[in-house]
Amino acid sequence: MGKIINFLIYHYVPSLGWNASFLALFALSALVHSYQAYRSRFWIFYPTLVLGAVVEVMGYAARVWSSQDVYKLDPFLMQIVLLGFAPVYFSAFVYIVLGMAINRIGQQYSVLTPKMYFYTFICADLVSLVLQAVGGGQAASGAATGAPTQTATNIMVAGIIFQLCTMAIFVGCGIDFAIRAARDKPWAFRVRRMASAQATATSMLTPTPSDTEKGAEIAGSDQGEQAELGKWRKIMAATFISSTMILLRGESLSGAWCLSSLPGFFRSVELSQGWSGYLISHEIYQAVLDGIPMVIAVGIFNLVHPGLILGRKASWRGYY
Repeated sequence: MGKIINFLIYHYVPSLGWNASFLALFALSALVHSYQAYRSRFWIFYPTLVLGAVVEVMGYAARVWSSQDVYKLDPFLMQIVLLGFAPVYFSAFVYIVLGMAINRIGQQYSVLTPKMYFYTFICADLVSLVLQAVGGGQAASGAATGAPTQTATNIMVAGIIFQLCTMAIFVGCGIDFAIRAARDKPWAFRVRRMASAQATATSMLTPTPSDTEKGAEIAGSDQGEQAELGKWRKIMAATFISSTMILLRGESLSGAWCLSSLPGFFRSVELSQGWSGYLISHEIYQAVLDGIPMVIAVGIFNLVHPGLILGRKASWRGYY
């Protein structure tokens, strides 16, 4: 009976070719990121993109396992849980990158401070991760014993939807920051706060530079700022692509909308339809709406690596 139930959960035999290809791509990305992070001393890559890619590798290894024995329950549950929360690590990285950009380009263009981005969105990611892990664990336990899994599935769906809402807010804030920085349109309240803080910090008397010195400093500063802004535009473009892929991975406006007659999210719709729903029973949606977007989300930073654009850090300390 257990074998029949498990085959009905999949409704297909997972493709060895598709899943082995994704496993290889994520493994390659993880290895390249590890080397790039070591060379550039950007240690933040290890607990985010590298770890996330490793989780993807484990998830697709489970699907490869299923392709060899579709009746086993463990690999099915492994791939559901692992592939469900692997993108949390990728979103954590793009949150940090935006904070780095704000620090370098100017905090006056951002509605939130870099620290606020870090605490707000990383904490939101942790909440999402816990919800998905708890839901996945309960689903695994329930499926193994034949108990109902709907409550556990709902918890997983809640975690995924929470992650997607958080990412949508982040993308909005990131676009606002990029537009304001490009047009030099800072937030008025941020300018006032920064001016007040600067006035306090420079309250002590300092020598006044001559007009010639001021002119040279301004010219040099303008050239340096333009060069710096050009570098960060490339990184922000990669961040936008990665964030969009994370959203597309969850949001199936073309698939889930048409198939369920409601606008929705791939993973949330997939799970909410149940273990015999249309999306979960057709592997093509797993490949096109999950695998490919996630390969792009992590792989884009192999091509547009902050270490290659900004140069090697002087030490391992700090994010950048």
